[in-house]
Amino acid sequence: MWESIINRIYRMKIGTRTAISYFAVIMVVLAFTTASILLLQYAKNIDIKIASHFSPVISAIKDYQFLIEETGRLSAEISIQSNENKRNRLIKIHQRLYTRQKSTLIGLCQEPGLGDIKKRIISVDKRFENTIKLEKQLLDLTSSDSTYKDSMKMLEAKALKEKIDNEIAKLKLVLSETTLQAISVFNKLDAQKFASYRTLSYLLLIMIIVIAILAAVSIIITNFTIIKPIKELNAILDEVGEGKIIQFQSDTPREDEIGDMIYSAQKLVQGFKNKEQVANAIGKGDYDIKVPLLSNRDRLGKALSEMRDNLKLSKEKEAENIKSLEAYNISLMKKNKQLEEFAYITSHDLKSPLRGINNLTEWIQEDMGETLSDESSKYFNMLRGRAHRMEALINSILQYSRAEKTKENQEKISSKNVIHEVLESLDLPENISILIDDALPNITANKKDIFEVFKVFISNAIHHNKSDEPVLNISFQQLGNTVTFCIADNGPGIAEEFHEKIFTIFQTLERRDEVENIGAGLAIGKKIIEGYGGKVWLKSELGKGANFYFEWPA
Repeated sequence: MWESIINRIYRMKIGTRTAISYFAVIMVVLAFTTASILLLQYAKNIDIKIASHFSPVISAIKDYQFLIEETGRLSAEISIQSNENKRNRLIKIHQRLYTRQKSTLIGLCQEPGLGDIKKRIISVDKRFENTIKLEKQLLDLTSSDSTYKDSMKMLEAKALKEKIDNEIAKLKLVLSETTLQAISVFNKLDAQKFASYRTLSYLLLIMIIVIAILAAVSIIITNFTIIKPIKELNAILDEVGEGKIIQFQSDTPREDEIGDMIYSAQKLVQGFKNKEQVANAIGKGDYDIKVPLLSNRDRLGKALSEMRDNLKLSKEKEAENIKSLEAYNISLMKKNKQLEEFAYITSHDLKSPLRGINNLTEWIQEDMGETLSDESSKYFNMLRGRAHRMEALINSILQYSRAEKTKENQEKISSKNVIHEVLESLDLPENISILIDDALPNITANKKDIFEVFKVFISNAIHHNKSDEPVLNISFQQLGNTVTFCIADNGPGIAEEFHEKIFTIFQTLERRDEVENIGAGLAIGKKIIEGYGGKVWLKSELGKGANFYFEWPA
């Protein structure tokens, strides 16, 4: 029975078998996917309803309750002593804030399922109107400061205050119950949403099981009908690849595409020998050899012909390409010069409006004088700080673009003297210990470049070292014509994942709002070093200091 099924499958084209398998899987996936989409859409609709209506309703009820309670607090304080700000606040609530909050809350309660809550809010509003009347009576009674000196009026104010407190207490109770009711509705919707997600999980599990069964069946069929015959064909083609002349045979008679492949392989061998001879001749430089074509669709033969013609043409164009390359180099030098000029002009044009912004903020602060609030003054200072930072960024970009462009002015320089000059130019902490190797060598460099490189690494090590007893150690190691300098510190160290990031321009490990750091120094130093054919790297761990290394031609 099993053999009969296999033979029937062999008589079926591979494409047909594959199409049937794909169709079965696609239909299963489509059915389950459709059901999943419907469940997800249902859950999404619930989420939207909760987010757009029910959650805002709860928040709006609390705001509404807070506004009512605030009127009670304001009324209580007004009934005791005169306070014009609180009177104005209470009047503002009566005239605008309460009406706006009430309208917002009632508008949110239009969603089906919130009808009872809407009725409660309308009921509270009607009852609160009486409270507003009492509060207005209190406002009228205490409109004059003399009221607080009249004991009779103060007793009347106290009575009004007690009535207001009783009414607001009742309203607060109703609103608390309303909030609980809204939360209950919210929880019911949430339960429906999670039920749909649970059903979706079961559905996905069933889909995975069904697809796994279909995949297992497909693998079994593929193994017997495709993989096994392909192994037979692969064994035949291996022998062909070794140059053997063989007879093509298959253990199983086939009427599908595998059988067609075996027949096509037999035809393929026939053209191999001629193509091999032609390819060898072309490889030896015989570009006039004729390539035999098996037919007008012989792509390999045409490819060999095209390769022969292209190699012949490439020989002729080789001399032309050399001349073109020389012209291209000249053009590239001109464009680099234009790009440098563009960077300089652009940076100059960008700094002008930044200086204008800085001057304008200073003028405004001077003109407004003490009338300017502390907060506004703070913002003006922040604006000037951002302008200064932007100008520093522009200067860093210009400096970065000019890096490694001064190598032509090189001379023998004492690296030890350069380091001392760098240290003299820096504002060093009083408690820092600096160790310098007395045997530091002479190197060949443009003095401005090597000064900038040492300044970058030394200032970086000092700037980020927050140790109570900071130590800076400058040493070297010479191997052949290359000197490797090391600038080591006992600072906080740098995690390994940031070892590459810190050499990227404008990348820092500290917030720029906390540390004034543009983040261009190490990138400029790296560019200068690589321009001289050296390289830079870092060895560091958190809490164990940092060792910066860079190579320089001796």
